[in-house]
Amino acid sequence: MKEQDESFAASALSEGSIPAAGEDTNTFSVSQPALRALKNVKEHEIHLQGAFNVRDMGGYPTKDGLVVRSHLLLRSARLNALTQSDIDTLVNTYHLALDFDLRRPEEVNERPDISIPGVQYIDDSVDTRETYYYHINPENNRKHYGTYATSKQARKVYHDLFTALLENSSEKSILWHCTSGKDRTGVAAALILYTLGVEARTLFKDYLASNDFLKQQINQRIAGLKAKGATRSEIKFAKIDGGVDLSYLKAAIDQMRQDYGSVTGFITDGLHITKEQQAQLREMYLE
Repeated sequence: MKEQDESFAASALSEGSIPAAGEDTNTFSVSQPALRALKNVKEHEIHLQGAFNVRDMGGYPTKDGLVVRSHLLLRSARLNALTQSDIDTLVNTYHLALDFDLRRPEEVNERPDISIPGVQYIDDSVDTRETYYYHINPENNRKHYGTYATSKQARKVYHDLFTALLENSSEKSILWHCTSGKDRTGVAAALILYTLGVEARTLFKDYLASNDFLKQQINQRIAGLKAKGATRSEIKFAKIDGGVDLSYLKAAIDQMRQDYGSVTGFITDGLHITKEQQAQLREMYLE
């Protein structure tokens, strides 16, 4: 597979699809011109009654003319309110084998995932106390995304996720998630799609789509705040906390390139996933 770092960061910048890392943008829709022509990410949605921001990565095209196989790579928000119908869908339609939880221990304890019969559960926190506890604003969010590259714990967890993908049966699906399925989950999805050879603008669109999938949750939160007489500052905080911005993902990419020379270098030397293993992943998850 050709190196994609230029398309993953530099060429996307030239298309104007990513704001500068220091730019305070609060983008809550996938409206960038470079992204409009792509297939609607809504078509990747898995409709569950008790979970949100649930998607099948299958169907995304690669630069080599292949596509990601369907019903194998799933991303979502928390799974603490699954119904029996949801469980039946995940088990019978998607043949789920592994629920990979990226949340912090306190998040897991507050809203533990529903146990799914026959599905392995792994709790592997991306964040540590040192990397997580900060005042949420766009600048700090970008700094936090940088820790997905610099934190030994984050690199270990993403290594573990890649290892799980390598060990997975080609006929079973793996689902990874955090609380809202946008940050820790979004970076994992971008790294996986990148490794599979998916074009930059496609994985950017997948990342940004969380803003649409989370719109209902964000609006409900804001409505509740307004009902309690929240200030404009509090409402702005809720919008920032509830969504994503391409400058956040770019901050992670920039850190990977700074520390490892390229995104491929980060995956190879930072996550310790060899070139041979990366080729194996493409063999397993593309068609």
